Amino acid sequence: MKLRNVFLSGVFALAVPMVAVAEAANLDQLLNLVKEGQARDNAEFEQRIAEFQGSKAKQEQLVRDAMAERDRLEALSADKEEQFRDNELVVAEKQAQLNDRLGSLKELFGVLQQVAGDTKSVFEGSVISSELPGREAFLTDLIRVAGATSELPSIEQLERLWFEMQREATYSGRIASYNADVVTPSGETTQQQVVRIGGFNAVSDGKYLNWDIESARLIEMDKQPGARYTDGITALESASGSELTGFWIDPSRGQLLKIMGQSPELGDRVDQGGVVGYIILALGAVGILLAIWRMIVLNIEAGRINKQMKTESVDEKNALGRVMAVFNANKKSDTETLELHLGEAIAAEIPRLTRGIGWIKIISVVAPLLGLLGTVTGMIDVFETMSLFGTGDPKLMAGGISQALVTTVLGLVAAIPCVFLHTLTNNRSRALIMILEERATGILARQSEQQQAKAA
Repeated sequence: MKLRNVFLSGVFALAVPMVAVAEAANLDQLLNLVKEGQARDNAEFEQRIAEFQGSKAKQEQLVRDAMAERDRLEALSADKEEQFRDNELVVAEKQAQLNDRLGSLKELFGVLQQVAGDTKSVFEGSVISSELPGREAFLTDLIRVAGATSELPSIEQLERLWFEMQREATYSGRIASYNADVVTPSGETTQQQVVRIGGFNAVSDGKYLNWDIESARLIEMDKQPGARYTDGITALESASGSELTGFWIDPSRGQLLKIMGQSPELGDRVDQGGVVGYIILALGAVGILLAIWRMIVLNIEAGRINKQMKTESVDEKNALGRVMAVFNANKKSDTETLELHLGEAIAAEIPRLTRGIGWIKIISVVAPLLGLLGTVTGMIDVFETMSLFGTGDPKLMAGGISQALVTTVLGLVAAIPCVFLHTLTNNRSRALIMILEERATGILARQSEQQQAKAA
């Protein structure tokens, strides 16, 4: 403390002369200024000493107060710890008494909790929840109560659980009509009239609906199954009372409908064939139309030939009539010359009777080759995909192979009817040609007999 006072005095003593030198005009004034500064500094120093002594006593009192508060809190903490140990013993004793009183009921509540959980899962996945929304909230509270140790389920809760389970079983055997929110494929939610068939399916406006567990809403399938399965929806929606109608149900509660919706239809299969597939179908259509046209022409020609066979008058609007016209024009010729003229007339009729039939045969041969071409190019794409993505995904390879084989199927579909129609039209034309040849042979035979009779 003395050293500190000496230090402070030295500092003030050095500071005052510096100021005095700046203000004094002579040495006497400087001396007086130094004396006055020392006196003033001593007074300020004594004042600071007094303030420090007073502040020190106050800080010591605060420390004593803090230590007293600490001792009080430590004593209170010790009391609370002892009280906590006593309460733990009481709680353990009460818990043992509760377990003794519950007995087999505790096991019953465990089973009740399990049954409530299973029932909740059934309700969340059941399409009946679209007609009875919010019923699983009660089961959530019941599961919490049944799992708690300090709270017991009430009789009303147990009775309601039984009621909800019985109602689920009852509604599963009904066909009901009601209004519900339906999410369309575009994402819009609309209020629609829904027909529910037990716990299997729900339909609306001629379309199947799926129950979505996550959103707890009915969602319209973006891709409906074939018309074979959707034709009965309209009849079901318009049925009333005890009227019976046929309808397809999904026992898997929507899974089969999703699979059927993902299955490609005829148009999708054709699209898988690509450009080659469309070329094959176009060729098949041309072959079939060509065969139909030739069958119509040949049948008309056959009718005219049959009519010509029943009369001696010559009608040059049919092949046989034109052959007979050649005979009439060359009656006076010898047999060899007449044979040449008749052969020439028949040869002129053959192109008319066989016109277009060769193209049907060509199409029946080219269509499978185009199908094979599409298959080969498709398999090349499959192997390129395998080289890029590996063989870890069988679905990727199976889909590519399926698309590659579609062209083969389309080629066979186009070739089989063309082969059949080619055989049919070819046989029909050959039958008409044989009639002309038979008639020409008969004419030559009669001409030869007449000439022999004249010679004799």
